[in-house]
Amino acid sequence: MFIKYIFLLIFIIFSTCLSAQIRPAMDMPFDEESIEPDSVKRPEKNVVSRVVAWNLMDQGAFIDSLSLDTLNRFFHNYHPAYKNSITNTYTGNLGGAYLNNDFNSRQFGTDFYFANSFDAYILTPERLDFYNTTTPYTMLDYSQSENKNRQNETRFNVLHSQNINRNINVTFRYDQAKSDGQYNYQESRFHSISLYSSYNSDKLNIYGGFIFNRIRNQENGGIVDDNQLLEETEQEYMIMNLADARTEMKGNYFFASGEYRLGTTSEIDGVDTFKPIASIIYYAKSSNYLRLFREGEEGPNSEFFPVYFIHPEFTHDSVRMNVVNNQAQILFHESAQKKFSFGQRVFAGVDVVYRMFAAPGYKESVFPFHPGNYSNHLYTGPDRRWNKHTYTNIYVGGGIFRHLGDFWTWDVEGRQYLSGYRLGQTEIRGNLQKPLVFMKDSSAYFQIMGNLMNRKPDYFQEEYFSNRASWKNNFVNEQQMNAGISFHSPERNLEAGARYSLINNYIFHNSVGVPAQANDGLLILSAYLDKEFDLGAFSLKSQILWQKASAPQYVHLPDFSIRLVPTFDFVLAKVLFTQLGVDVRMNTEYYADAYQPATGFFYLQNEKKLGSYPYMDAFANLKLKRTRIFFQYMNLGSGFLDKPYFTALHYPMNQMTFRLGVAWSFYN
Repeated sequence: MFIKYIFLLIFIIFSTCLSAQIRPAMDMPFDEESIEPDSVKRPEKNVVSRVVAWNLMDQGAFIDSLSLDTLNRFFHNYHPAYKNSITNTYTGNLGGAYLNNDFNSRQFGTDFYFANSFDAYILTPERLDFYNTTTPYTMLDYSQSENKNRQNETRFNVLHSQNINRNINVTFRYDQAKSDGQYNYQESRFHSISLYSSYNSDKLNIYGGFIFNRIRNQENGGIVDDNQLLEETEQEYMIMNLADARTEMKGNYFFASGEYRLGTTSEIDGVDTFKPIASIIYYAKSSNYLRLFREGEEGPNSEFFPVYFIHPEFTHDSVRMNVVNNQAQILFHESAQKKFSFGQRVFAGVDVVYRMFAAPGYKESVFPFHPGNYSNHLYTGPDRRWNKHTYTNIYVGGGIFRHLGDFWTWDVEGRQYLSGYRLGQTEIRGNLQKPLVFMKDSSAYFQIMGNLMNRKPDYFQEEYFSNRASWKNNFVNEQQMNAGISFHSPERNLEAGARYSLINNYIFHNSVGVPAQANDGLLILSAYLDKEFDLGAFSLKSQILWQKASAPQYVHLPDFSIRLVPTFDFVLAKVLFTQLGVDVRMNTEYYADAYQPATGFFYLQNEKKLGSYPYMDAFANLKLKRTRIFFQYMNLGSGFLDKPYFTALHYPMNQMTFRLGVAWSFYN
């Protein structure tokens, strides 16, 4: 029923598209006398399709121009968790939990601690792309596994954007995916729905909209006996640790941003041009998160979950978090005409955070500090209790920046919390770029980045209670110093760099899956290379990452992570752009983290080393005009390599399977 409503909404929007688009050439006041009889047909005006896209940064202070993704090269790489990573610690099924094996890339887009392992599947306001179009723009993206009835995986994404007039744009986006999983009790579903709009003029910019996210997963706890993977046992006969456990996560957002610009208008080449001098910006966002975990309703799981705090066989946990962000800022724009000009901004904000967790019975949400009384699996008392807290954090900050010019570009920014739970938290970051010419590439640049943070522990790192996990900590602030240096040459398809991270009081999940704090300092060094080598029609995309941690008792990382993609590109019949290749990912052996389905966190394990297995995906990417297609055989090695393919403890990756995907773009 829910899907029917979604497609009804899409139909209404598409129906509106047919009549609501006001093209720039027709954007004029309504004149009743200009209406001609129906018998007189006016010639249609051809409007060149043009789509401009951008992303908002720093609560609306800056924009980052984007190019539409219409290339066929590497189109096969559709998995959200693998788009920006080399390798992951991963539970194996689309929609499942993952952890980026690159320590410095473990940046999360939400405030909800329990969503970290599912971050790539969650659409947030900061990840939205805004558009301005001369004609309606629509993108349809679909992919399907080889079997429609068993072990099925499907994705269907819709994006529609159009201008109502030259200033106002409305965009609808719907992303959904469903996977039955190759192994028992592994089904997953996730989707996001968003409707948002923008108004852009010389003096006023307004953005606003809503996003609904939902993730539902069966949790099978991994395979009971890893040897089953190499015994040619059919997946349906493999025994999993859990047969009756599931999680559900929701993340909903309402957001709005407004910018009023002060400036002057002058005539340049006969055209009146507005030059902004200062901006007043207000940003507001409401975020609502929920995670549910249920198990044991149809069968006991006490062997997998030997620890309990409420009931030995049944779990019905929930954890919630609501956040309201408000920020006001004043921005002074830099001048491109002045060599030593730089911009400034100051801001102040208030975050109101409401967090709650419970370990309820099956009918009512309760928070018992004791086992409690049950009747037919229903908690009956003595009292229904929640653990609730509301925090109000006030902060101020500011920064200076130089984003224009071709000599140096840079920005420095700091933030200080004045009251609330995060009182005393300090954040300072800086970025410096030097443009240069490298082997005739005038777009090359050299970059230095760094930040200092004295950060309070997360609300849920300090305290949490549920049936299968419980902790109450008194952690001190985590102190981080990060620095990095990199070189970029876009025309040469080259990026290389090195990074340094020094962390005191590092917080991690220990071998029993609960947060703990390091007693020693943690130093992590890394270096990486991302280079595409071209030799006529042949090319090789190579990504190499090296990492070393000074205290492996607190964090486990592979020494090397490697991705190699040899390809052959050619054109058939002068119109069909084709890319054939093999996508290979691998990391060296190490004690990859285990996964705890009751909390959704990865944690340290010393039971078994995993790695040194090449995941090979053979693919063909095709493009004909505005249509892109990929064909892909995934994990070819499972058909002939006598090695287990795990990236997380006891969680096997999918065996060899076929995928087909297609995307269509419409500009009118």
